[in-house]
Formats: sequence, C-alpha cells, structure tokens
Amino acid sequence: MNKHNLMTALGLVSAMGLSSVSLAADALSPQQKAEVQALIGSYLKENPEVVIEAIQAWRSKQEAAEAAMINESVKELMAETENTHSPVWGNPNGDVTVVEFFDYNCPYCKSVFPSMHALVKKDGNIKVVMKELPVLGENSVYAAKAALAAQKQGKYEQFHSRMMSRDSRLSRDGVMAAAKQVGLDIDKLKKDMESPDVQEELDRANIWAQRLGISGTPAFVIGEELIPGAIDGRQMKRYVDKARTAK
Repeated sequence: MNKHNLMTALGLVSAMGLSSVSLAADALSPQQKAEVQALIGSYLKENPEVVIEAIQAWRSKQEAAEAAMINESVKELMAETENTHSPVWGNPNGDVTVVEFFDYNCPYCKSVFPSMHALVKKDGNIKVVMKELPVLGENSVYAAKAALAAQKQGKYEQFHSRMMSRDSRLSRDGVMAAAKQVGLDIDKLKKDMESPDVQEELDRANIWAQRLGISGTPAFVIGEELIPGAIDGRQMKRYVDKARTAK
C-alpha cells in the first residue's frame, strides 16, 4: 500500500467515525496495519497540535454533556421540592425555592447561616428546602439524624438554628444539649433517629448531591441555578431576585 492509498484509507476510517475503526482495521493486512500505524505516529510527531485540539474538543464535548445532565437534574430536584419530605422553613408557599446542601460541622455552612436566615425572614416569600449532607464524619451524621428526627416533633427550624449558631464542632453530647435547649423529647428523638425514613432522607440527599456533582458543603440550588460553595447575603439576594424575575 503506497502513502496515498494509506492516507485515503485513514481518511475513510476518520469519516466513518470511531465505531468503524475496528472494522476498517480488520480489512487491512498485518503489513498494511503496521504501515498505517507508522504513518499516524509520524504525522502526530510532526503535528502535535492535532492531539491537543482533539483533547480540547473531547473535553468541551464532555463538559457540555455534564452541564446538560446537571441542568436536567436541577430541574428534577426543583420539581421534587413542590411535594418534598425534606425539612422546609421560611415560607412553604414562597415564589422562590432555595435548596441548601449542608453539614452541621461545616464552618462555611455556619458562616452563611445568619445572612441567609435574615434574608429569608426579611423577604417573606422564600421557601427553603434543607438537604442534610453530612460529609464530615460520624458526628455530622449523628447531628443530621437528630435534626431530621426533630422534624417529627415540629422543631426542626429551632433545632437547626441552635446547632448552626454553635461555633465549635458538634459532638454527640453537643447535639443532645442543643436538643434539650429547644425543648425536644430526648427519648423520642433518639428513637426517631433510627427510623427508616430518616435514613431514606439522608440517602436521597446523597443521591441528589451525586447527580449534581456536589462533593462539599455548602451548596445551593436557587431557582434553576446550582451554586457550589459559600455565598453571602447580598449574593444570595441576587440569585433570588434573578430566579424571581425568570418566573
């Protein structure tokens, strides 16, 4: 096979797409395959930018596909919040929904809580859906279970606020101390912490986090926009206003 024929063959293989490469290769003799490989190797050495361009094109395609998947997951998450079993505070009938993924031992989560709480109270028309995502160890899991169990006693928001107001990392004793301070029935709380629906809520939050590519806390979904990382009150208000305008 001369060079012209080999290049023609390569062009045909390229035109047929990656799925046809193996079939085209099967049509070549061992000598022809070796010649094709040698020509490709030589061409790439002389034109390395081809490899770079191919990698960049592949990355762009992957990033676009991932972005599309995340956008679809955001829409599905927001649809679920219309009839959610997750804890809700603020205005349950608010015209803008904020979903927060958080950990009670995350200092960044605690840093955004005061401004977020103030904005929700001042606005009066924001629905906040809480997704417990305990990623910082067993004590975080214990705190998350306690918070979800507190929901069964109608004291989730009070308990959440109490734990978020603590500067230090929460131990199990610290969680129970906070529970007593907001008037929770401790025996019932401990029993409810082990209920299947509490674990199901934690599992579901983790699934959503995976689908959205969330690996740390805090993370927010406001309207149909995913915001990873901590944001201050002014930033949150801008996202809320943007979501409200988009309706």
